[in-house]
Amino acid sequence: MHNRQYALNDWLKKNYAHAFNLTPLTGDASFRSYYRMSINQQTFIVMDAPPEKEPLEPFIQVNHILQQLGAHAPQIYASDIEQGFLVLEDFGDQLLLTALTIHNADALYKVAMGEILKMQQTIPQKVNLSKFDKSFMLLQMDLFREWFLHRYLGLEIYPEHELLMQKTFCWIADTIEKQPYVLTHFDFHSRNLMLIPNETPAKLGVIDFQDAMFGPFTYDLVSLLKDCYIQWPREQTLCWIRYFYNHLPQTDIGSFEEFVRGFDVCGLQRHLKVLGIFSRLHLRDNKPGYLKHLPLTLNYFNDCLETYDELKPFYQFAKDVVYPAFKEKHPV
Repeated sequence: MHNRQYALNDWLKKNYAHAFNLTPLTGDASFRSYYRMSINQQTFIVMDAPPEKEPLEPFIQVNHILQQLGAHAPQIYASDIEQGFLVLEDFGDQLLLTALTIHNADALYKVAMGEILKMQQTIPQKVNLSKFDKSFMLLQMDLFREWFLHRYLGLEIYPEHELLMQKTFCWIADTIEKQPYVLTHFDFHSRNLMLIPNETPAKLGVIDFQDAMFGPFTYDLVSLLKDCYIQWPREQTLCWIRYFYNHLPQTDIGSFEEFVRGFDVCGLQRHLKVLGIFSRLHLRDNKPGYLKHLPLTLNYFNDCLETYDELKPFYQFAKDVVYPAFKEKHPV
């Protein structure tokens, strides 16, 4: 048993008089560890977040905000910020991803969109959250150049490619910054939503929200509907976008066509980042399981490049340079 496990057990014994059983759970792409704790037929989730790598303050702050807004974030039953331990409400094991079928997808996605709409309400107090500004967007998109193109695909980045990427990434960021800004989860996809057991109508629990920021109002929607783990036909996606658009509380939101354009450009920024992150998880963190999601992420990337005239030069670069190198790594 590692030192953190000893410390966690000691802390739990001090907080819970009854005997308990800890079962390790599958982790995520972070440094956090999770356990299910069973006490007298009740279950809880225990989070172990090393403070030097995963400080708990952002999680606790955003959890409080989400609960104030009526979003379904887990209750916090016990915490030790210094050591990095939390005891949380148990939402069960059913991810939205594994619950989805062609029969229930419409109902479940509307529940999920309802959670986004709750988060986009006016926050009842002043909070210290970062803004998703141009400099941060550019930093994220640079992961595509460094980790996906250079380190994973092994491409040499020539000056003309650098210039093209700089111009394209600046256009993407400038376009996104024109959107209204709201509280944004920033990783609102089917692996971060839990289908709560024994609830009718269906309820979804929201997890992994500690990176929340003030961001563009299409960002969480595109994370959900252009999910890197599951894809739906464009026609169906547009129906869900229309549903969300019709339920937005804001009045100055532009036309539906403008909203879809903002949605797509936000998706492109996100997928540029994700291509870099999945590559980095493989190369730096020894987590190769994310590589299988690169083809779908690249499909979303390609669809957006094909659609908008401003992206045609970047699309040509992708066709000439990126896609051939990717096919060598991922032969069909």
